[in-house]
Amino acid sequence: MNTQVNLVKGSILVIIGFFFMAVFGVLTKAAYVNDSGIWISFITYLISTILLLPFILFKGLSYLKSEHFPYHFCRAAFGCAASFLYMLSMHYIPLVNATLLFNVAPIYLPILAIIFMKEKISTRVWLAIGLGLIGIIIIIKPNAQIFEQSGDLIGLASGMSLAIAYFMIKLLSSTDPSLRVIFYYFFLSLILQLPLLFFAGELPPMKEIILAALAGASLVLAQIFIVEGYKYAPVSKVGVFQYTSIVFVGIIDWMIWGIVPTASALFGALLVVLAAYFIISSKRDLKT
Repeated sequence: MNTQVNLVKGSILVIIGFFFMAVFGVLTKAAYVNDSGIWISFITYLISTILLLPFILFKGLSYLKSEHFPYHFCRAAFGCAASFLYMLSMHYIPLVNATLLFNVAPIYLPILAIIFMKEKISTRVWLAIGLGLIGIIIIIKPNAQIFEQSGDLIGLASGMSLAIAYFMIKLLSSTDPSLRVIFYYFFLSLILQLPLLFFAGELPPMKEIILAALAGASLVLAQIFIVEGYKYAPVSKVGVFQYTSIVFVGIIDWMIWGIVPTASALFGALLVVLAAYFIISSKRDLKT
């Protein structure tokens, strides 16, 4: 009985978390209306870091001590790159497509596990990866001018970067507490973006700054709810709820901008979600 209650609670928390991820995407799109992408990203991470700082101070600075700083740095670098590429892809393709390509990370994770952890992948997982790739092909509709389809390629790069960031989280999850991992992600991402401000130009208008700040708050809430949800239920049970963010984004995108996804995009999204579900639920099939 307790397991069922925990599963329900974990599912609800994770869904709330990915709702805030959808809000983050929408706010980022609304904020990035000029050539102010670097400022928008920096402000987002600045607000996120500031919001988490009181929790770290309450724990004490000694709480930040970690023996796996390279993993934290790598997670921040690829996580920040994923977020920035996601924001950039929204300029060229519909928000729903950008969000889906941003969230294809579960399909890439088994491949990373093969390369870096020498894990053996079951036939079921390989078939799921193939199904996910078919879904991606349906969505981006590659042709002879594939390298001119900048939005789709940027979206794919955002998903690949996010997969590497997730892989770093997997390595850190057994050694570092969640709050430390989350804080280092935001703080190191903020530091990594500082040199880019020299190329960022003037500060964006106040409206864009406020939207970026709200995006930062949404990103923090998303992280907190998702991590808390995974405490009550395993990723293999609730990880697929990551794709509820696409549903939320689609609804908000339609309500605000009147954009309706095409039938082919919806079918491709369905294949990707099914593939992710099979991969996540087949964690027991990943053998070292």
